[in-house]
Amino acid sequence: MAKSVVSISKGTDPEQMIDEALSLLGGVETLIKPNSTVVIKPNAGHPIPPETSANTSPAFVTAVIKVLRKANPKEIILAEASAIGCDTMESFEVTGIGRAAKEAGIDRIIDIKQERDLIKIPIRDARSDITSVRLPRFLMEADHIVNMPIFKSHASMVFTCALKNIKGVVQDKVHYQMHQTNLAEAMMDVWSVIKADLNIVDMIRPAEGFGPHSTTPVDFGCVVAGKDPVAVDATICRMIGLDIRKVPYFKPARERGLGNYGEKMIEIRGKQIKDVYKKLWLPYLEGFKAWPGYEINLEGSCSSCQGLLALTMEKLKAMGEYEKHKGISILVGRKKEIPKGRKLGKDLILMGDCLKKYRGQGSPFSGGCPPAEPFPLWVILDRKDHTEVGPEFRERMGQDEKYWVAYLRELEKKKSSKYKK
Repeated sequence: MAKSVVSISKGTDPEQMIDEALSLLGGVETLIKPNSTVVIKPNAGHPIPPETSANTSPAFVTAVIKVLRKANPKEIILAEASAIGCDTMESFEVTGIGRAAKEAGIDRIIDIKQERDLIKIPIRDARSDITSVRLPRFLMEADHIVNMPIFKSHASMVFTCALKNIKGVVQDKVHYQMHQTNLAEAMMDVWSVIKADLNIVDMIRPAEGFGPHSTTPVDFGCVVAGKDPVAVDATICRMIGLDIRKVPYFKPARERGLGNYGEKMIEIRGKQIKDVYKKLWLPYLEGFKAWPGYEINLEGSCSSCQGLLALTMEKLKAMGEYEKHKGISILVGRKKEIPKGRKLGKDLILMGDCLKKYRGQGSPFSGGCPPAEPFPLWVILDRKDHTEVGPEFRERMGQDEKYWVAYLRELEKKKSSKYKK
């Protein structure tokens, strides 16, 4: 396999940085054909405000559209399928991405979840249980797909960036299927049939901490770009001090022939890694083994619920409740039956509507798809169902938040001390 080229630009103006990053790859005019149809795919998975860095920033979306226009495409389409349980158009609104795209002159905005004109694509030599996938016709017929993720920490996969962002081209049914098999291999199976032509990563204010929901933005000031998503993600890992051997999807990506992750097989143009290096805090390197004393069954669960559960476990620590509840079991995701060795009862927590059929049989239930953020926490604390937003919701959330903010401040001190050298 030939060397992959990755460009790194640093600055303060998103449009200038993106223009520079693409110039280092040969220029936008060589990357995007004139009179072509271009689909841009940001990360707009959750309806969370832009200041959180939980999604690609609106300013970044505006800048990409302006730079792509220099290649004179016929049409630029903004497309996304938000996370399971989330509404894509609401996500576009709350994140500011929809408005930013309109102001930048986007031609169309498409919610992939609502598309009905789908093409069934077989996955040859599938490595996961996903042997075919139904993808929107407009996406398959586009001349170019531009992948525009933001880097952020992620409970189920350590981090999300170029490789994971393409998961947002499938509808909820396939999302569910991907989480019921080997997710890393399922992601690469999807990549094998729908590849982005170009990856432009928002590393201006990436997010560390308890992503994908409770993120901590970091001023990094970079844009990273390349045709090879594996090389792009591997380069960013080196920029932030993350050992790629601890990331589950580089090996299946390489086995699928999707790109390079070895340093000797990647040519860095522009700023070098040593010029921009900044260690980021990624607390999910241990996965769910990070919370011993709790029996957690995640089989068949989606990343929305996994991220929420990880946040719940840390909030138990923040409130001084973690030790008190050791010994309980937590079920997340679709289950045909209660796993062997477990019994319905007060110490078996049910999380999410996937387990709704077991409600009322003795186990506390947290309702929703995904549940509202405090519900899993309150179910563990109260050992009773939480499914509706009642009059005490805001007040109780406010009390919880005081513990959480203090906890994060303490973790920030420890992190700063650890990374000082």
